[in-house]
Amino acid sequence: MKFIFIINRYKYRKLAFNNFLKIKILNGFRIVDLSGPLLSWLGYLFYKINFSKKIKFISCDGWPFLSNEKNAINLWFGGTILKIPEKLNKYKNNYVTARTLFTHTNKVIQFYPFKIKERKNNPSPKIIIALSCENIDDPLVLKFWDKNKKKILENLLLLETEMFWNDIAIDNLELKKKHSFYIAVKSLLRIELLKIIKHKFKDLSIFIGDDLKRYFPDALNSEFKYGYLKNSYDGNICLDFLAKDGDQLLYPRSIEILENGGTLFQIETKNSKNLFEKYKDNLTFNSSDEMVKKLEDLISNKELKIFNDFFIKKFNSTNYNQETFKNIFI
Repeated sequence: MKFIFIINRYKYRKLAFNNFLKIKILNGFRIVDLSGPLLSWLGYLFYKINFSKKIKFISCDGWPFLSNEKNAINLWFGGTILKIPEKLNKYKNNYVTARTLFTHTNKVIQFYPFKIKERKNNPSPKIIIALSCENIDDPLVLKFWDKNKKKILENLLLLETEMFWNDIAIDNLELKKKHSFYIAVKSLLRIELLKIIKHKFKDLSIFIGDDLKRYFPDALNSEFKYGYLKNSYDGNICLDFLAKDGDQLLYPRSIEILENGGTLFQIETKNSKNLFEKYKDNLTFNSSDEMVKKLEDLISNKELKIFNDFFIKKFNSTNYNQETFKNIFI
């Protein structure tokens, strides 16, 4: 038996693992969850005295930072390699959960859905969108968006294409500023797509997020109570614009949607076929017009459960997460 100790100082980070921590034992691996201000100290003590090759420690967001590269991983959630503090960059056991065309790295840990629940029978599904979105006031970004808005809305994959970015005047920016520019443009895209949805679907759409209230006064407040979003997703069509940091298909928000019986409807990427397989054309979109058309189809579809059944069959087996365990030890 090999053991993976999760040392997590902040309990809210535990939510980002979704059902991964519920696996407990899987084909020769065992997870020990030491989340919280007290248990994380206990985990750090185990880390300091451990000499076994059968134990791997994973720290979240650098607290505590684990410098032993042989038996520990520092996992930086919700960000790319740019989230790693510069003074810690020299350590080879830093891993992230996101990457972009600006931040290439092979040190990414991928988590997968687990224990996907049976979809609630909902004859009148709503379109659910829960997200955060920054207020963008950078003149350079706004000028770029005004110039390229139409082109982007017609082909969303452009934002994940190096050639597209090479044509604009950000080559002289340092990497962090390039990445910030990329995130800002994606924020503007989110708002534009939400405006289209609100205009077209009105009361059939429910927006959740404090940031959205400045654009949509009827948006619901962010609610961090355990189970709130899980109940909102169940039985509904859940629109996902991908992580703001990159083009990861499976990240905490999209995994949460799948695990809680939501129909994941997502912006298309070059890897969408791997996730959605035969349902890629039903559940992904690459333009604003395509988004509207496919949402209309989903709302009128009385057999949405087939998508839920597909993901249950795909991910409730242990194969995917077993690969994650193996990679952690490699």
